[in-house]
Formats: sequence, structure tokens, C-alpha cells
Amino acid sequence: MAFWHIEFSKQAYKTYKKLAKGYQKKIDSILYLLINKERIDIKPVAGEEDIYRVRVGKYRMLIKVYKKERIILVVKIGPRGDIYKK
Repeated sequence: MAFWHIEFSKQAYKTYKKLAKGYQKKIDSILYLLINKERIDIKPVAGEEDIYRVRVGKYRMLIKVYKKERIILVVKIGPRGDIYKK
């Protein structure tokens, strides 16, 4: 069985490190559930191919899924109101 890998964009990692430890743990547990194919609240982002949003309390995490390479890239993490701005 091939394993999935989690990667962070530079911007997402920087934001992740600034979050409170509680939110970091929530993100870690959500990513763990994702790679183990558990059911979580994940929805596609309109107008974006293979980009999904995941709710993490008052924050949102945008991820891009590369199925062939089995990589989940955390693209962006931010407050609900700011996350969808380019």
C-alpha cells in the first residue's frame, strides 16, 4: 500500500507555525484523518481544480490533492473571511 505525503506551501507553513498550539493540533489531526481516508468536512472550492477547503474552527485550510503522486499540499491557512482572497 502506497502512503500519502503531506506538504505545506511556504505561506501555509509560516501561518501554521504562528497559530496557537491548539489549532496546530487540530490541523495535525485533520491531516491524519485525511491520509487515512476518514470522513471529514471537506468541500471543493468553486472555480479551482483539485483544491478543497477544510474547516478548522474559525480557520480554513485550503489543500490541493495530487492523486497520482499521492501528495496532499496545504496551500493556505487563514481566517474564514480572508482565505479565499488571492
